[in-house]
Amino acid sequence: MSSEVISTATDSTVSKDVRRRAISAASFGTFVEYYDFVIYGYVATYIAQAFFPTGNSFVSLLLTFGAFAASFVARPLGAVIFAPLGDRYGRRVVLSVVITLMTLATAGIGVLPTYYQIGVAAPVLLTTLRLVQGLSAGGEYGGATSLIAEFAPPSRRGFFVGFISLTVGGAMLFGSGTAMALTRTLSPEAMSSWGWRLPLLLSLPLGLIGLYIRFRLEETPAFTALSREGRVQKSPLLTTLRRDYRSVLIGIGIAATNSCMMALYFIYMPSALKQFTDFSAADAQLITFVGLVAYCVAVLPFARLSDRVGRIPQLLVSSVTLIVLIYPSLVMLSSGVLPLAVGVMVVVTPVVAANIAAVTPLLSEMFETDTRYTGLSLGWQMSTTLFAGPTPVILAALAGLGGATVPAYYAMAVVALTVIAGIFAARTAARSRTH
Repeated sequence: MSSEVISTATDSTVSKDVRRRAISAASFGTFVEYYDFVIYGYVATYIAQAFFPTGNSFVSLLLTFGAFAASFVARPLGAVIFAPLGDRYGRRVVLSVVITLMTLATAGIGVLPTYYQIGVAAPVLLTTLRLVQGLSAGGEYGGATSLIAEFAPPSRRGFFVGFISLTVGGAMLFGSGTAMALTRTLSPEAMSSWGWRLPLLLSLPLGLIGLYIRFRLEETPAFTALSREGRVQKSPLLTTLRRDYRSVLIGIGIAATNSCMMALYFIYMPSALKQFTDFSAADAQLITFVGLVAYCVAVLPFARLSDRVGRIPQLLVSSVTLIVLIYPSLVMLSSGVLPLAVGVMVVVTPVVAANIAAVTPLLSEMFETDTRYTGLSLGWQMSTTLFAGPTPVILAALAGLGGATVPAYYAMAVVALTVIAGIFAARTAARSRTH
């Protein structure tokens, strides 16, 4: 663990105004990136009709989530391309580039002709733009987290880094709210025809605002000191793979639960509730929306708690709690009873928030300044590729074969992996304190 490396560069000379601007720039940019990335999932059923018309709604949904998964394959490649540039040339410039790519790709999907207009070229172009989104997302999270961690005071690093987790939830909440408002306002025919494009086109003004904020941002004190002292790595990627590979592997396991739970409850669930229960599209969006509200409300209190009780204890307790809750939560969500489904989300999603509130600062403290952007990005993005990208497809296939509750076993196995990784992280931290 290398929390002391951050703290030496994050001292009292950083003014509250500079720190506030850094949090705003990182958080709003992450908000735009993740809104752009997840809004696809909230309009997936309409995209399925427009780009993958198979005559079978279940197969069309699987193909749509397949394109969703393809974008996650590109995320590690995005991390390999952009994160080392962030460790070599600074966080600010690279974060400005990735938000531009994401904005253009999302708006491009919003104006893309459908299968009925240009044939097979439509799903090919759709998947291509999703791959561009994946490249962009691969360079976002690690950079934004590194930036806030390097501006934050050591005693409150968990709380400040928690704003990144909050804005991810906020982006999903905004996306869910937008989709819910559209489904309640427009007719099903209008949503299928053109309504699904509106939340995608909204990314353009949001992206321009985020780009403006990031261009006005200062470089982090930690990276500035590193650059001034001539200690910037010539090849951050090679250094990470040679020196920090254990931390990257542990990071993949630590982030697995968050990747899987976000995919389960917030990406897969809206479509699954319509496919496997009697919930209407509007009710399914409402259930997800309430869960996201509960998640967002809980993030910062749990982020503050991680500064007091420690990242690893909070990680392990929240993970074990999720293992206990996952199966009964899917039983109740599949009951078709709206108040019960809403109540389940209010109970489960704060536990997901507790988990991510421990994960993000922990990852930032596992790498030194010269490879933090690269190491954090590789661990996080490889985890999302393995445990978020394919998860909606896997869960939909399992539910189609065995029923709505069968996906619980897969999710529980992924969370168990985080418990194992957390134990290894604790042992690594203990060894580093003895040397």
